[in-house]
Amino acid sequence: MAEDRNLEILRRTLRAKLRDGTVDVTLAMAELRLLLDELGRLQQSNDRLRRQNRRARLKLQRAGLDDDAAADAAGGDAEPEQP
Repeated sequence: MAEDRNLEILRRTLRAKLRDGTVDVTLAMAELRLLLDELGRLQQSNDRLRRQNRRARLKLQRAGLDDDAAADAAGGDAEPEQP
């Protein structure tokens, strides 16, 4: 929790420096480590979601529901058509 708060404070500080037009921005080693760790976590999450989406697409293709219209007709999560 404290790390999330520190990350948010760091983001706000960096955004303020960008808004002010600061040419050079200096980070402490701990701040850089925090940013790089968060970047790594986001990349892992992104990769995991891509794999999940790919598996879902392949599963739909195998079931013959490879387009949105077919998935909707089969009771997908999309909103039903209005009469």
